[in-house]
Amino acid sequence: MHPENRKRIRKWLSGLAILMLLLWASQGFAATEISNVRHWAAPDHTRVVFDLSDAPEYSFKVTEEVITLEFTNASFRSTLSAEKKINKPGVSRIVFTATDDHTCKIEIYLKEHLTTEVFTLKKILDKPDRVVVDVIVEEIEKPEPVKDQTQPLQKKRVIVIDPGHGGEDPGAIGKKGTYEKHVVLALGREIKKTIDKMPGYRAVLTRDGDYYVSFSRRLDVARLNAASLFISVHADAAKNRQAKGGSVYCLSTRGATNEAARLLAHNENLSDIIGGVPNGEGKNQSDEIILNMFQTNTINLSKTYATGLIDQLGRVHSLKYPVFQEAPFRVLKLLDTPAVLLETAFLSNAQEEKLLKTVKFRKTIASTVAASVANYFSDASSVVAVSDKAKPGDDVEPQAESPKPPADTAVEVPPVKKPADAAGPVRTNAYRVKRGDTLKKIAEKNETSIAMLLKLNHMKINDPLLSGRKILIPATRPESAGERPLKKYTVKKGDTLFSLAKSSSITVDELRRLNHMKDTDVLVSGRIIRLPQ
Repeated sequence: MHPENRKRIRKWLSGLAILMLLLWASQGFAATEISNVRHWAAPDHTRVVFDLSDAPEYSFKVTEEVITLEFTNASFRSTLSAEKKINKPGVSRIVFTATDDHTCKIEIYLKEHLTTEVFTLKKILDKPDRVVVDVIVEEIEKPEPVKDQTQPLQKKRVIVIDPGHGGEDPGAIGKKGTYEKHVVLALGREIKKTIDKMPGYRAVLTRDGDYYVSFSRRLDVARLNAASLFISVHADAAKNRQAKGGSVYCLSTRGATNEAARLLAHNENLSDIIGGVPNGEGKNQSDEIILNMFQTNTINLSKTYATGLIDQLGRVHSLKYPVFQEAPFRVLKLLDTPAVLLETAFLSNAQEEKLLKTVKFRKTIASTVAASVANYFSDASSVVAVSDKAKPGDDVEPQAESPKPPADTAVEVPPVKKPADAAGPVRTNAYRVKRGDTLKKIAEKNETSIAMLLKLNHMKINDPLLSGRKILIPATRPESAGERPLKKYTVKKGDTLFSLAKSSSITVDELRRLNHMKDTDVLVSGRIIRLPQ
């Protein structure tokens, strides 16, 4: 091509580009598209969320009757109607108005409410940039003081059940479209119903609907209710569609048991960012200080309960891991309440996704959790705090016998163990606490009960057990497994270490020692082991 012709073409293209730019500028350009609006109602607030194509340029004004949001350099998606009726607590309707200068106005008309919060959330994973409006309608309910104190009173043990995710945060999503937030809420309600039937117990849910609750508020539920135990309920997911089984996790202040546990904790810890909390609420700058203050005893108690829970779970459901795992889960950061995270099954597994949606499976998991709770507290049942003067906020009932699970519980719960040294004067020896010791381990090692150790040492169940401390233990012990003749036994399908130890009147630790088993060893059907006669 002749050089002159090339020049003419370049000139013509440049002129065309300038013309297009001028036309574009004259018609205006909206940088941010407001594409969708969603809403949820929680017990104490209604949340409205606006999805955006980019980080917004906006301002807002709040009056008693309306919240006005103004977005500059923006447009509404054509699918958004001019008005949307909400009719939720605190909010009646939303009106959308676009102007010629590419300003978009959103008016949220309010009903009776306490206060409001407006904040932005940055895009993360599959979530776009968002503007969130929370209309607070009432204060979070606190326990009411006890009025009738005419009978001897026993404080009920409060078990907090925490259905994970909710609202903006769906959690894992199964191949058939099942949302984790829905199945774990149904599971949580079933667990609460089962525990509420147990004398001496009361369960509290951190959420009872499809809305998001921040980590700090979930933990506040445990603190406000003086919880004895905190159980966060989830459904797992993995890239490997064949992965299946339940698992139990405890808090680690140092790191994770393995890479899978680390990734799980990382994903769960994103919930505040995905679900959305007001600016600053999710950024607890004292986290490291709080972790350093953690009582070793609280974490040890969590591990003790986790061991019992996974033993019960293994009787009715396949396990991902035979022992509990550890990872730095934010939702387990309670200073004085034992806390675990229960992954019930895999939503990413087609069979387990189907299982999670059945009432039968929910009832089985609920019975399993109830049995593990009853077992965990059975040794300490005689030291439940009994008070002649109940404190305001205590939930009390007439003094009852040791707690038992409901009659329809599918999992067998062993009766409260009566230690041989429980009656009469007790001769004692001194014992120096070692690193990693728990009251349960010391009690099992010395053939006594947690209740007896607490009594001898004037301790409460949640008192710290510091390494190096000397405590009193009973001097006399019943016949141990090592002093009894042994027999060979072939492990049958359905046997567990717990059931075999119980039938032989020994502890699980003694059974492992007799058979040179590690904590991580699995009891395989057909294996020959030694048991006391």
